[in-house]
Amino acid sequence: MPADVLVVSCGIFRDELAALGRAGKFPWPVRFLDSMLHMEPERLEQALTALVQSLAGQRIVLLFGDCQARMDLLASREGACRVKGHNCCELVLGREEYRRLRREGAFFLLPEWTARWREVFRERLGFVTPESARLFMQEMHRRIFYLDTGVVPVPAETLAEIGCYVGLPVEVKAVAPDRLADAVRKALEGFNE
Repeated sequence: MPADVLVVSCGIFRDELAALGRAGKFPWPVRFLDSMLHMEPERLEQALTALVQSLAGQRIVLLFGDCQARMDLLASREGACRVKGHNCCELVLGREEYRRLRREGAFFLLPEWTARWREVFRERLGFVTPESARLFMQEMHRRIFYLDTGVVPVPAETLAEIGCYVGLPVEVKAVAPDRLADAVRKALEGFNE
């Protein structure tokens, strides 16, 4: 494992990576970007590009999904690579389980966005009333899965509030945050090829 590796991650994984680090399972230093940049792909691209350029000379692993159109271009820069995964939820669920649940109409929430759900739904997505949220969410989804990484207590009251707001049942699904460390290790294998 190269000693000069730095992980650049979406802030959605801040608590999970901290817990993995404390457990000795994530030995790499991390720089985080605010997860709300996902809602503004152009700003995300600008922030990532600036950060990657400022880290020239280091090996960088991007711990992001396909959150903006030029993610692969950033990952193709010398000294950079990216974990494999369409999005953050796929990274912690695994590809097959993610696809299976998506086919069943699942919408996913990770702990960080669950804590910020009002900002996500009302401010960022524009669902200022339960009716607008229900109209959109129920057209595309059948249920919500809260992906419990085991790092914070399951926010049962908040999940009930979200379910009521969007008119969908909410289920809790345990996931292993260790998959994040595994994804970084696999990405680093590309540096040795």
